[in-house]
Amino acid sequence: MNVSKLKSYAPYILSITALLVFITYLHRNADRYRQLLDLSVGAISLLLGLVLMFTFTNGLINYLLYRQLGVVLTFNESIGLAAVNTLANQLPFAGGMIAKGIYLKQKYELAYTRFLSATLALYVCFVAANGAIGIAVLARWSLVDNKVLPMPLLLGFLGMLTTVFLLWLPTDVSFVPSKWGQRLAQLMDGWQVLSQNWLLVGKLVGLQMLMTLMFAGRFWIAFHALSQYVTLAQCLLFSAATILTRLVSIAPGGLGVREGIVAGVAYVLGFDAGVSVVAVSIDRLVATSVVIALGTIYTYILSKKVTDTHQVQDRRSHE
Repeated sequence: MNVSKLKSYAPYILSITALLVFITYLHRNADRYRQLLDLSVGAISLLLGLVLMFTFTNGLINYLLYRQLGVVLTFNESIGLAAVNTLANQLPFAGGMIAKGIYLKQKYELAYTRFLSATLALYVCFVAANGAIGIAVLARWSLVDNKVLPMPLLLGFLGMLTTVFLLWLPTDVSFVPSKWGQRLAQLMDGWQVLSQNWLLVGKLVGLQMLMTLMFAGRFWIAFHALSQYVTLAQCLLFSAATILTRLVSIAPGGLGVREGIVAGVAYVLGFDAGVSVVAVSIDRLVATSVVIALGTIYTYILSKKVTDTHQVQDRRSHE
């Protein structure tokens, strides 16, 4: 079988693989889904709506960032990359960033170094933004409600906020010997796109804060479905802290990590840690169902785009 024919089958192979992941997930979580069906239809519908809005907003972040990197990405592709990224993170090696990087390289020839450094810079911005949200909630509690602030949360969110200073790290590599200086310059290129464009950073951070608010809404619905009457402000703290899940991607989808982070914050706030884990699991079950469904569809669509691009390039090379 020649290479071009193998490429034409790639979308179907990837789609079948994604479907097998979906079926395996459903089989392993059948009991938990039966429990989920006992919840109200309204609660599940609200969760589904927020998950879809979350994916849409994540797609908009992709669109703004990669357009700035010189990639002529359509908005539909941006949403697809958001869905495929999350779907790939359900695999044992959490390959979301790998899948996104490969697509942008093969379809638009975006250098891996540029993609990686821009992604890392974006994550730094998002950690700092979520830290700011956490500090804002705690400040309101202290100034308006006269509450005693939990010191572990205060220190944790302050630490997250201070990561923003990483954007001002020196990127001048002229002092490095030319052999390594060129490679370092390529690596820092994507980082500089963000560190030198504060208007773009403002837009992306604003969208991230919107996603944090939507995540808080998802937690609020899940907790209330379990008769745990948490406030939206408390859910904002849960949501803001879960950005740290991306630091530990050993388990598929950060399984257990997100639950542990929320349980830790809940414990500090005086909630039952075990119930908080169940609430996060409810949100995860709904979100994963949506992501796998969307990711399966977009795996085929985006893979087909890459295949078509390669076929066009092959034809041009033979002309």
